[in-house]
Amino acid sequence: MKRYPPELFSSEELQEAIEMAEQVKFASIHPLDGTLCDPVFAPFVCTNRNNSAIFSGHLVRSNPLLEMLSHGPLACRLVFQAADGYISPSVYAEKPKSGKVVPTWNYVACQFQGTLEKVPDHGLLNLLAHQVSVFEQAQGSEWKLEDAPADYLEQMASAVFGIHFSPERCRVHKKISQNRPSDRRAVIAWTKTLHTPFKALAHWMNNGDDG
Repeated sequence: MKRYPPELFSSEELQEAIEMAEQVKFASIHPLDGTLCDPVFAPFVCTNRNNSAIFSGHLVRSNPLLEMLSHGPLACRLVFQAADGYISPSVYAEKPKSGKVVPTWNYVACQFQGTLEKVPDHGLLNLLAHQVSVFEQAQGSEWKLEDAPADYLEQMASAVFGIHFSPERCRVHKKISQNRPSDRRAVIAWTKTLHTPFKALAHWMNNGDDG
């Protein structure tokens, strides 16, 4: 049986997967028992690293995962999608020679399989403060959780719950034209010209917004 994804396009290097997840920060959560038809989306930060990792996040209390986690830890998969894009065969050196080329779609992602559990409520504010610190620093901003009024913060925190995810397995997916090394420079040049406004948050916020 052939391996899928092919070894050329994937690996099980934990450190590489963690670094990618730390850069992306946003993942989809997929319970492995199939009890949820739809994935759950949430931002995560890596809160511990010692030959492993623990990813921390939070969800609104109306999320169905809260009830599921109240019965104990849940086997889940976390998927972080970093980037993707269409690659035209027009950039390949073989195109003007024989025409024997076809389009493809390159992508970079990683996934973890492990255990999701609810964070005790007394640890929620520390989790939220850590998340805010990581996200603010990544954007060059300095807002802190304690900048909000204490009573307002307590009210907002009561509407969410914290989660920890402990990975047991991982896989990094990098389909970036490794099978066409001679075309690498041309493909990189092509990706720099891609017009993909759909991947910019502002595109979706401005679309149809007259205000």
